[in-house]
Amino acid sequence: MGLEDVQIVKACCIGCCCLWVIFGAVAVPLSLKSMEQGKYAVELNWASQSIAKEPVIQPGMKFVGLGNGLLEFPSTYQTMYFTASTKGVQAATEGQFRPIVRGPLRARSSDGLEMLITSSFQWRLKPEYLANLYHLLGEEMYRDEFVRFARAAIIEVCSNFTADMFFTNRTSILLSMEDQLEDSFKMIDRGLYIEIKGVQLQEVDLPDQFDAEIANTQAQMQEFQVAVAERVEKELAMRTNLKVAIQEVRQILEIATGKAESIRLANEAEVAQQLIFHERQALANAAILAQFENDSEPYARLFDLMEIRAIAEHAEDHMMFSIS
Repeated sequence: MGLEDVQIVKACCIGCCCLWVIFGAVAVPLSLKSMEQGKYAVELNWASQSIAKEPVIQPGMKFVGLGNGLLEFPSTYQTMYFTASTKGVQAATEGQFRPIVRGPLRARSSDGLEMLITSSFQWRLKPEYLANLYHLLGEEMYRDEFVRFARAAIIEVCSNFTADMFFTNRTSILLSMEDQLEDSFKMIDRGLYIEIKGVQLQEVDLPDQFDAEIANTQAQMQEFQVAVAERVEKELAMRTNLKVAIQEVRQILEIATGKAESIRLANEAEVAQQLIFHERQALANAAILAQFENDSEPYARLFDLMEIRAIAEHAEDHMMFSIS
């Protein structure tokens, strides 16, 4: 081998080393991908156009290989709005994952009235279902599909309730709407599951005539509630008067019972006193009768004794005699 051949080999080796160094300097930075906080990702293999089954959850720098990339998805709760106004939504429109904003939903109640529904809810992706989500709906198309899922669920719920219940029983409608949305976004058999929370029903726009009737009904309901309150107040007053009257009657009965009892006791005492008096009188008469029982003229003898006793008991300052 001559000197020229050695120089050619050396030049080739140096050239190859330089190429590998340049390739490494370019390939290594291109093989590193950064993932920010608030995101999930799945790794996409450029060569096979397939994705890894295990999602990337932790933020930071990730080595994915030359030509490969990270398909990013939001890890925090996102909001979907069905509203005609973007008030309250503008503050969250910055960033990669913007809120989904669509117009009000046109639905019908179970009694056939057409209505415009303004609603919103929050959703969040589950990292273990990201691969299936990508295979089913793609990297960007899933947002439009989510809108279709939500629209169908809310319209179906509205068809199960009458128009007046959207004013009188909105709590039941919200619970039913949340259950229906959870069922629509939970397709375990297809490997798809999205968390749903914070369902709100802001406005329900009904035909003007129905709104007028609702206002009239509410006014009548208020009048009815006032009348019921007045009736309750009068009932309470009448019950109070009844209790007072019952107490007065009881008091009168107690007083009358006391008087009757005192009269009865006085009469019993008088009767007992009269009985004792007449009993003693009878005993005295019997004693007197025993003294004159054998006398030939008992009455004359009795009168004589009475006269003697009257004279003996007579006071000198009295003009009349007491005979007893």
